[in-house]
Amino acid sequence: MTDMKASAPVAACALLLLLPACARVRVQRLEVAPVAAPASAARGSGEVLQTGVASWYGADFHGRTTANGEIYDMHKLTAAHPELPFHSIVEVENLENGRCVRVRINDRGPFIKDRIIDLSLAAARRLDMADQGTARVNLRRVRGGTSGNAPSPNGKPGSAAGAPAREVMPAPYEPATACYVQAGAFSLRENAEELLRVLNGIFPGLAFRVAREEGLFKVISPRLEADACRDVLRRLAACQLPGFLRESDAPAGD
Repeated sequence: MTDMKASAPVAACALLLLLPACARVRVQRLEVAPVAAPASAARGSGEVLQTGVASWYGADFHGRTTANGEIYDMHKLTAAHPELPFHSIVEVENLENGRCVRVRINDRGPFIKDRIIDLSLAAARRLDMADQGTARVNLRRVRGGTSGNAPSPNGKPGSAAGAPAREVMPAPYEPATACYVQAGAFSLRENAEELLRVLNGIFPGLAFRVAREEGLFKVISPRLEADACRDVLRRLAACQLPGFLRESDAPAGD
């Protein structure tokens, strides 16, 4: 393991949220697990959120509780950031070699001057910076982080006015019995599958799927009882993810 100075993430009490789900209408209890971040991707076209120094933390903190209550796994694509909302997806670009990786924010840090993000070991390896310990990077927001103050490009806290506006969802549908949750609709299937990977981590055992409907790739839950659907919506909102209820399922297949 590379010898380096790593900032200690802020530990917090573990959170446990049990969500009911069902294969049809029957409800089962679901344990929320840490979310697996999307795999690394080519550099996105989003606006640069911050530029500064990235570091990483590994074995000393592996298995410890992160600031949002998860258990830190240095082999997952996650990161610590001082202020971005938890579950934000951020693209990190290594300015020294052009490599990019997408990580999910689940911890707080770094707390060393001039450092803007603390990456997991897996993310550091994707950026080819694990051996040197630090690298100068650009951060681009991919998803989430629509509440609170957003960092300014110079790495200091700024105004939330520049943050993306929250997605406007259709008028609420209030089900009497069973319903479905739609978490997103995309013109590109790869974007829908990226969201699906995130949802599979938040809701293990609740089989969201990608369905093509009206020319879009939609991410939809299985049929759930009304209370279970509302619980899923509350959990999505807590993760800074959109969602709404729908009465009918989408057609099967592509």
